[in-house]
Amino acid sequence: MLKLLAWDKKSLENDTPDHDFTSPENTNKHVVVVMDGMTEFTTEPLQWALDNVVTVECAVTLVGVMPWLNIPLSSKTRNDFWMVEMEDPPLVKEKNECRNDKYLKCHAVIDLCRKYGVVPQKKIVMGYPLRMLVVEQLVTLCPTWVLFDRSHRRNREFYAKKIPCNILMMNEDGRIDMIKSKQKMIRNDDSSSREFSMLSSATPQLAVSEESRQDIK
Repeated sequence: MLKLLAWDKKSLENDTPDHDFTSPENTNKHVVVVMDGMTEFTTEPLQWALDNVVTVECAVTLVGVMPWLNIPLSSKTRNDFWMVEMEDPPLVKEKNECRNDKYLKCHAVIDLCRKYGVVPQKKIVMGYPLRMLVVEQLVTLCPTWVLFDRSHRRNREFYAKKIPCNILMMNEDGRIDMIKSKQKMIRNDDSSSREFSMLSSATPQLAVSEESRQDIK
């Protein structure tokens, strides 16, 4: 079932606490792909996540982000991918509706994820300020990996500060930048977590080889 997170109350962003998604209780791998819900839907970020960080039976959630919509825009968006339940379209019932682009996109996402042994979920974040709502949604999802599409690059420093898990972000060339990496360091039989943030203007691009891909997984 689609879930809508909306918040229009004024809040000081500096008052938002940092949250730890890497506690010992959070042992299940969860990959979240955050996308602009107002642009044409594409499977490009999801495909990269499936190829590089998703493992069989891990949780995969697509999050569509959009502002409050006026009536004309709202009517248009309700016919889009984000407003449809993430489930297989009916096989026979309402054949004309099944041919609708929104159902075809959902079916394509389901089939794509099925090839990798995962079942996708979908959520919508709507309201203002959007980046605060994104953080609040991620707090509830407790991801181990977050992949943002390129529309979120202007907020990458904010997300790196507020989201304490592995953060990836698409750049304008369609490649992936590592924004934050949480790694475990072993010292004298003690495991400790060390956080690395890369916030320079020339963020290193993440090149994934077969060996490093296995390390990520």
